[in-house]
Order: sequence, then structure tokens, then C-alpha cells
Amino acid sequence: MNLSWRQQLALLVVAITALLASFVRPTTVLPQTTYRYVYFFDISQSMNVMDVADGGKAVSRLELAKRRAIESLNVLPCDAEVGIGLFTGHRVFPLLLPVGICSNYAELTDLIEQIDWRMTWKARSEVAKGLYKGIKLLTQLDEPTRLLFFTDGHEAPPLHPDVQPKFTGAVGAVGGLIVGVGGEKPVPIPKFDLEGNPQGVFSSDEVLHVDEFSLSRMSEDEVARAVKNAQHLSSLHQDYLVSLADRTGLGYHPLGANAAFVSAIESAALGIRKMAETDLRRFFAAVALLAVLLVVIARSAGSAAHSSSVRRAEPDLS
Repeated sequence: MNLSWRQQLALLVVAITALLASFVRPTTVLPQTTYRYVYFFDISQSMNVMDVADGGKAVSRLELAKRRAIESLNVLPCDAEVGIGLFTGHRVFPLLLPVGICSNYAELTDLIEQIDWRMTWKARSEVAKGLYKGIKLLTQLDEPTRLLFFTDGHEAPPLHPDVQPKFTGAVGAVGGLIVGVGGEKPVPIPKFDLEGNPQGVFSSDEVLHVDEFSLSRMSEDEVARAVKNAQHLSSLHQDYLVSLADRTGLGYHPLGANAAFVSAIESAALGIRKMAETDLRRFFAAVALLAVLLVVIARSAGSAAHSSSVRRAEPDLS
């Protein structure tokens, strides 16, 4: 590459100017795809079941959901926004509306880490009702917002097949994922006191095995037979969660490896296209690097050409 000294000097000026510009954090507003979520965590007691693992170590369903949520904050784009909410009983409760990840990372991670089953306000787990109310809440926000609903799908008390909550919203009005957490095998639900000390597991006579609609219409013998439904045991109700996703227009994702989870929440279908402030530091840094490389290449080529001409000019003394 043959560049005059003036051209090389101009490139060095460009490099220095671009490098200095990158230090003042230049930005501009451009159309781009970003993400805006509210993470709702099921904090009902079945989420204390330790039938999932992370790094080869058994953890509770709630703990795995919290870990994956925190890990996602490290991978989502810096301009993505995340809010946090809880589900228990038949309601959701937003703790924090969506805020920027980078500027609020410490607060987001601390809030997620503090989530605990003892925050529950009702010893019920009406998943469908909670999900529907979470969707309704997000439709009332000023900006499009996606929903992530971490749950094992364990309805307590169980639903009557003929008297199920109806979804009255518009299918697909809110995008997002139901994130299923738990193992396939039904296992006992651990019981704790208010200080978090283990108190064994729930026995069959401590939970409702029949929905309240049917309970008042059943004889004692019928109720006794219903105990075989084993509602004191819990597993991931994947088929049920898939059906809820179909009813609402949400997607379904079983929680496992972090890479698969992040890929799911970063899918193009869940992205939101909008005008957003874009950091130009990388652009200016790339311009500076390119200008310096051009000067280096030009000088290397010039040195090689000079050496070649010197060799040709040397007299042959042999």
C-alpha cells in the first residue's frame, strides 16, 4: 500500500480523534431490537422441592429459577429492561417494573436473590389465575413488555376439569414464556417453619386432594378415595403448562441449561423493535484501529520497497 506521509499523518489524526471521541461515550438514536421483560416467580411451597440440579448439585425449583434469571442479566443486551414480580395464591404482585439492566444490575440481582417462599401471602397456588392476571397487568403498562412466568404448574387446590378459569384476554396480546421448573417424578413437598427450618414433608391429610367446587358435593367415602390423587406429591406439570401457553399465546420452555434459556428469551419473536439510544464507542474504537492498521501496513510496505531498491542499487563486486 503506497501512502504519502501526508496521508499517513491524516490517518493518525483520524485515529487519535476517534479514540478521544470513544472516551466521551458518544451515542445516537437508532432503530434496534431490544428486550423488555417482567420475571414472575412462583413462590408457592411446591417450588421448594429439590428435584432439579445446577452444576451437579441438587437445588430447589425456586433456587434454580432465581439462578437462571440472574445469569440471564449477564447475557441480555445492556439496554434490555427487566422487572421482577411474585406469584402465589391466585395473584401476581410486581416488586419492580422494568428498568435498564446495566444501570440497575446490582439492585436487580439483589432483589432476585432475596426472593423467598416466606414472602407468600396465601397458602394456595392457582397457577392459571395468576398467569392470566400477570398478562393483564402487562397489558396496562405504557410500553410493550414480555412475560416470563417461572412455575412448576402445581395447582393447589386442584382444578375441577369442568370448572377451570377462563382466559378473557386477547390471545397473543402479551408475548413471553411460561418457564417450567421441576422434575418428572412426583416427590414429597418439604415443609418449613417461618424461620426456614425443615419440618419434614407434607402428608396426604395436610393438603386438599379435591377442588373446593366438588368437595362440598362429595361423601366421606368419595373424599377418602380422592386422596389417591396424591396432591401432597409434586412434579413438573408440563402438559398443563403447555396447554396454558396455547390458551394465552405464550410460548413454553422447560428450564434446564442456561444457554438454552438465554437463547429462548433472546429469540427474535420476543424482541421489541424501537428507537433507542445506541452507544457508538465501539464504532469509534474500530475506526481508530483501522486507521492505525492502515498506517502500519503502509509503513511496512514502504520499508520493504526501500530495502528492495537498496539491494538493486548495490554494485556487484564478484
